[in-house]
Amino acid sequence: MAKRHLPVGIDDMAAYVPSLYLDIRDLAEARSIQYEKLASGLGLLKMAFPDVHEDAATMAAEAISELMEKNGLRPEQIGRVYLGTESALDGAKPTATYAVEMVQQRLGGSFRHCDVVDMTFACIAATDALQNCLDWVAGDRERVAIVVASDFAKYESDSTGEYTQGAGAVAVLVKWYPRLLVIPRQFGVAMDSVHDFYKPRRKEFTETPIFDGPFSNQCYQDRMTEALAHFREVAGAIEDALSDRWERMAFHLPYSFHAKRIYLEVYAKEMMAKGVWDVAPDAKIVSQSPEYKAFVERKLEKAQRASSLIGNLYTGSVFMALMSTLDADAREGNKLTGKRIGLIAYGSGSKSKVFEGIVQKGWAEVANKFQLMESLENRKAIDYSTYEQLHHHLRQHSVFPQEGRFALQSIGIEGTVLGARYYGRFHLNGRAVVKRPAEKLEAVS
Repeated sequence: MAKRHLPVGIDDMAAYVPSLYLDIRDLAEARSIQYEKLASGLGLLKMAFPDVHEDAATMAAEAISELMEKNGLRPEQIGRVYLGTESALDGAKPTATYAVEMVQQRLGGSFRHCDVVDMTFACIAATDALQNCLDWVAGDRERVAIVVASDFAKYESDSTGEYTQGAGAVAVLVKWYPRLLVIPRQFGVAMDSVHDFYKPRRKEFTETPIFDGPFSNQCYQDRMTEALAHFREVAGAIEDALSDRWERMAFHLPYSFHAKRIYLEVYAKEMMAKGVWDVAPDAKIVSQSPEYKAFVERKLEKAQRASSLIGNLYTGSVFMALMSTLDADAREGNKLTGKRIGLIAYGSGSKSKVFEGIVQKGWAEVANKFQLMESLENRKAIDYSTYEQLHHHLRQHSVFPQEGRFALQSIGIEGTVLGARYYGRFHLNGRAVVKRPAEKLEAVS
């Protein structure tokens, strides 16, 4: 008898991506890298980049606000706002507190009795937050939680990570009887303490990580393989080829084409187990085989689309892959109700989690309102010179202030407000307006 699952999961999603982007062709030219290597080899087309006034808090606030507005929710109805980020703005005060403060400015009401938390584990923290909130919501049918992932994936100029940069936030509404996905509380987990990518305390603060690209890829491969095996155990799917079990698959994507590269070995073993192949061909032969190309086209390609136009979202990457998939399938009128979507998350340091969502009857109506591709089409291109100014914090004023958008207005520079951040909303004069304390502040936007 099939195991019954509590009808708890993802009811809706909303994303915020900065309105600025750099065409990867411009970066390739500036760095003397072949454009085709980045575009055709890695799937990189555009890089979302935050404006002067944007950070992890403003992006999270935009995503949360959109999610709540389109679902007619008030702050008093939300019991939890759990933020996954590795772009935290303070070592003690949660970035999520800044985000909900901004949401209150726009929506009114109060989050006074809402549990607000930041969670950190590189790119997997928002998945940890989701698992935690699923358990909490399952305890009471009236409970509603929001999980939000918000990050700026920034690397040193001219590093091997620079061209994978991206930024944005994804907010997820967790409820009973969800319209998108019921998520069984069966998570495959694999963890090991390694130094593939990390942000240690250094003498001078820096936003960028220390990383070893090839080693990090291997850690992702190892943890994913271990988590997949663990998922088979907890889900009672020991004999299953997971690529058959799942109609679609959404991976954490450091770059758009990463999933189809990292899954090659697992796919080859599945084909051998099914007796389709006698021996496992080498990776290049597998990637060019008709079987694998068909698998990628059906199971993975839709998740790649948004990533190609945004770049890496760190904690939000796997959720953007899911949004991209559902958005594309809804547009194409595909039948997914009752089907399973596999989600493969990874965070350096390192940990992988594997879980699945069962698509619900009302999914297409919800996904059609994402307006994901429309929002990505309505962004403003910046030239390489502006990118350099933004990357090195050399620009004083915002490139593209927009009416009503959240903005970092000022930062305290002395006394008991040293480092405190104050946020407002842009008005027609291109400045953010916020109630200012009496102490001296440094204007930002």
